[in-house]
Amino acid sequence: MAVFKTEAIVLKQYDLGEADKIITFYTKDNGKVRAVARGVRKGKNSGLLLPFSYNYLTVYQGKSLDRINQIKNLFSFSPLREDITKMAYASFMAELVEKVGMPADPDEALFSLLLTTYHQLLKAAEKEIKYINITFKARILGLLGLKPELDSCVSCKEKIPVGVRNTLILKQGGLVCENCYCQEEGKGYQLSGEALQVFKRFFKTGFELSKLKISGKAFNELDSFIDDYMVYHLDIHLKSVGFLNMIKNLG
Repeated sequence: MAVFKTEAIVLKQYDLGEADKIITFYTKDNGKVRAVARGVRKGKNSGLLLPFSYNYLTVYQGKSLDRINQIKNLFSFSPLREDITKMAYASFMAELVEKVGMPADPDEALFSLLLTTYHQLLKAAEKEIKYINITFKARILGLLGLKPELDSCVSCKEKIPVGVRNTLILKQGGLVCENCYCQEEGKGYQLSGEALQVFKRFFKTGFELSKLKISGKAFNELDSFIDDYMVYHLDIHLKSVGFLNMIKNLG
């Protein structure tokens, strides 16, 4: 039986029988992994495989389901489970990675993004959380090769000058100029110059979240577009979005 060892973040879990759990992880070396933890609900390791926890695992590979043999907790991220707002955002991030991550197809950048973002979320003041989340979503798009075209018209390839109307089309995957824009191509999203410039910054090397400045109006424009863009191009509908929206409305 083949064995592998890897760092892993718990994405989701559910009970199996009276004592076991099936856990879905995103791992540094093996991509998405689904494995059974025997006796974990009654054993000494019951607190090590909670959602968002960061562990070092020894895993036996099975024909249909892997089996966890050893667990070493590296960081529990317990405050993310104790704060309802942070839990809602962390759950959304975990579900998004679970949907886009692939088994046996490791993406160290994706693993690092999730781990780094959880550390940021851990330290964040409540007013900072939404900025961490929008940055995470934009970075996911970049890692998946789905960065929208934000400089030139996707139809005629002409560069769009700063200061003109910025219309983005989901189907086209980016900006279209006024000459090429046709309502038959789908809903046009109007982004202010401020929102567009911030969007571009998300994809630049060396971007620092601490230096992000954006008005409430521009943030809402950009966040709405990114959410719809992800649904359209990834064809996913996350269960955690409903809970997250409820938490946002309470705030």
